[in-house]
Amino acid sequence: MSHEVELKLEIEAGASDRVIGQPWFAEAQCKSRFQCSVYFDTPDWELKRRGYTLRVRSIDGRFIQTVKALGDGAGLFERGEWEYEIGGPKPDPERLGSTPLADIDVNRLEQIIRSDVSRTACRLSHEGAEIELDVDQGIMFAGGHELPVSEVEIELLRGNAVSVMAFARRIADQVPVKLGVLSKPERGFALADGTLSKVSKAGPVSLREGMNVAEAFATIVFACIRHFRVNEPLVIEHRGMEALHQSRVAMRRLRSAMSLFRPAIADGECRRIAGELSWFTGELGEARNLDVYLQRMLLDKERETLQVRREAAYDRVIAAMESDRFRLFMIDLVAWSVLGKWRDGNKAGRELEPFVRRRLDRLWHGIGQARRLRMMNEKQRHKLRIRSKKLRYGLEFVKALHADRRETRDAFAKQIETLQEELGLANDIVAARSLMSTDAWPFPQQHGSDAEVGAHLRVAQRSLKKMRRIGRYWAV
Repeated sequence: MSHEVELKLEIEAGASDRVIGQPWFAEAQCKSRFQCSVYFDTPDWELKRRGYTLRVRSIDGRFIQTVKALGDGAGLFERGEWEYEIGGPKPDPERLGSTPLADIDVNRLEQIIRSDVSRTACRLSHEGAEIELDVDQGIMFAGGHELPVSEVEIELLRGNAVSVMAFARRIADQVPVKLGVLSKPERGFALADGTLSKVSKAGPVSLREGMNVAEAFATIVFACIRHFRVNEPLVIEHRGMEALHQSRVAMRRLRSAMSLFRPAIADGECRRIAGELSWFTGELGEARNLDVYLQRMLLDKERETLQVRREAAYDRVIAAMESDRFRLFMIDLVAWSVLGKWRDGNKAGRELEPFVRRRLDRLWHGIGQARRLRMMNEKQRHKLRIRSKKLRYGLEFVKALHADRRETRDAFAKQIETLQEELGLANDIVAARSLMSTDAWPFPQQHGSDAEVGAHLRVAQRSLKKMRRIGRYWAV
């Protein structure tokens, strides 16, 4: 078995010549050839469920069989890999015998995905490392559908992963690339089952016992970036309300992760990263507020006016998503999370569970002490809502560490979700008042009554009481 370390970047169709045409390729050894890759699985996708892919790739009359562990990274992948040359286009059971798929019945395997790609592979040196850069242009077929493939893979052959990130930044300075968060087989499976074009909620975070703080933080960052990137195209292409909401949730989860891990990650770059996150999240705010307000009963003329404002707000969102500033920031974020100077600090190497327990306790203290929500002013309730959101996301991040307390964990999760949502609904009314409070607004104000706010607060109060009754299950 070998380990593959690579960074995947998505490029616009037809932009591959811009990548290869950069001056630093002048002395690189490059070779272009066509390759057909077929991914196999059982009818019930057993290999995928077990976390592996099986590929047979044909290149110049040769057949290469590869088993890979599915990654859950965001751009930067490090995966186990078992690769052998075989005699034909179908999986070789003998070669599978030395992989984690040794027990698979090859007679049950069938073609699930095929990709036909023209690949230009270049080997070059960068900052003392040997790198292979593959530029792929082609088409993927799965489930009766097809999808264009246009991407760059930067694979580390020898040296330090710092060189991979530095080279990616160098490319991104010249060509409009975005982080790739799905491998080809992941996109193929999503294409086959129709989920590629659907909005995605946050998935589970792959934390495990024995992780240190640095490993856990990077894993959480990758999960948040992945959550954002799978929804971003749906915002840009379809301006979907739910896609924008999930994109915003992904960014808020990322900001919560930075808050949760702040004592360990504070370095010279941390403040800039946090500032860029704040800027970008702010760019999404007005569009989301308008989406929420448009769900209310409105006059036709009022709705038409708001729809015009919504289109303008989405124009700004999309401009921010496609800006050089944001594209480069995302690459910098990955580089900082896996290679930043903060990792040299004492706290980065500490055991995860005691560290995160203390951080969760700090958040809970500010929530558990809250009493009569209706007696709070809007500023106090806003602060409580933000704190409850951070605690909820923090507990979701480390959910896998509390599998032995599933019943208590899930009961608490249900109540904190209700608390956050009810406080959020009350806040939406406040936001609507602010959104429509200008003198230029010519329509009747339909922002929700104080009684409506009070109803949300009563539900929130009951959930808070139940949370106190359940208590700090993460500290047991």
